[in-house]
Amino acid sequence: MNWKAILKIQGIILIIIAVSMCLPLAFSLYYASGDALDLLLSIGITLVVGLILAISFKPDKPLRTREGFVIVSMGWISAAIFGALPFFFNGVFDGNFIDCVFETMSGFTTTGATVLTNIEILPKGLLFWRSLTHWLGGMGIILLAIIILPVLGLSSTQLFRAEVPGPTKDKISPKVKNTAMILWLIYLGLTVMETVMLMFGGMDLFTALCHTFGTLATGGFSTLNASIAGFNSLYIEMVILVFMFLAGTNFALHFFVIQGRLGEVIKNREWQFYVSMVVITIMLVSLSIFKSDLGYNFGTSLRYASFQVVSIITTTGYVTTNFELWPAFTKIVLVLLMFVGGCAGSTGGGMKQIRIMIGGKFVAKEIRKITYPNALFSLKIGKEHVKEHVMKNVIAFIILFIGLFAIINLFLTFRGYDMVTSFSASIATLSNIGPGLARVGAIENYAFFDNISKVVLTFSMLLGRLELYSVIIMVYYLFNPKKIH
Repeated sequence: MNWKAILKIQGIILIIIAVSMCLPLAFSLYYASGDALDLLLSIGITLVVGLILAISFKPDKPLRTREGFVIVSMGWISAAIFGALPFFFNGVFDGNFIDCVFETMSGFTTTGATVLTNIEILPKGLLFWRSLTHWLGGMGIILLAIIILPVLGLSSTQLFRAEVPGPTKDKISPKVKNTAMILWLIYLGLTVMETVMLMFGGMDLFTALCHTFGTLATGGFSTLNASIAGFNSLYIEMVILVFMFLAGTNFALHFFVIQGRLGEVIKNREWQFYVSMVVITIMLVSLSIFKSDLGYNFGTSLRYASFQVVSIITTTGYVTTNFELWPAFTKIVLVLLMFVGGCAGSTGGGMKQIRIMIGGKFVAKEIRKITYPNALFSLKIGKEHVKEHVMKNVIAFIILFIGLFAIINLFLTFRGYDMVTSFSASIATLSNIGPGLARVGAIENYAFFDNISKVVLTFSMLLGRLELYSVIIMVYYLFNPKKIH
């Protein structure tokens, strides 16, 4: 294992984290919110450790695939630990470092689960840092590091393979560095657009940036305890809804739109499936709550259903109403959407639309094979044949995802939590959504969990963000270093 390269890149990631903390420090000083010293101390520690690692280690051999997975997993853990320092020094969690790491891991993994019982009392600097972790984690700190690595003479291909979500890795440019830069420029462009539009709706720059970060990263951290419902603005809801939908779309398709290749976007099978699922579930949920005894007219039902469906399927987790009060049918639909998630190559979590498509087609193919045992069938997405190794990878991922979900669920029930809370907390963290049902519902939080359960849920968030394999490979290597060649 190339530990020199691994530790050097950890140093680069920590330097990026330290520099990123300067922005919330600026807001802290502007608002005189009293947390500037906490941020300064965190910047100093993170920067010093980062510089020591980056300067001390000089890689003498190229990175291999397994090392890319280890770097990415360790990078997210390092980011969560050092990113938790401002919360720890401020004492917002009464010295409970596990709570600090939980909150920060939730931010960097774009989960949006919180252990804060009163978000609005948080100082401005920490509140901004909390949201900024979303934005950094959304497109990926590792993707940002990829832009820098070639300058240092390190290969970034393995990191790209390990970090970019989904079963397919679409390189927009032949060079990985250029692909990373294009993705970040698109991400930055969408950030500017949404921020301006939210400010047009009455938000100040601070609030607009915080909610833009939560939207485009599909994270869901808000500056208000009531989330988006606290604004009571149809305009703000629609702006956030549109950008959540865009964030749940493969970012390669955004690049195609910029190039004027709109036809390729419309013909993209995964995007068609994504749009169809959103439209169908919105109509089902709208009709369900309209026919319930909640007293909503159809317009109000459509408004709430549209926002919540897009928020859940993109794994953002913003809320405009307490969907815990909705009929059982709608809650089941929302839970099922939690498993699905956004498109491959998006900032959304979950199993991804393309995997659901391939899994469904695989089942249909197997049924046809049983019916016609002598016939030959191929699996196609549109006009493209799905290769055998891709099918195996997808089926293995789905089985592993469901298995890990079951293990986390069983663990939480063993710790004494009720079935609905355990079930929804497990999928809400593994799919990086945040809110679930019962005690982790739309207007609740994760503060009531014991420290051991919080550690497990923190690990669950990391597993979901890095698509399972990166973390599992890292753990396997740490316990079986001699078995990996």
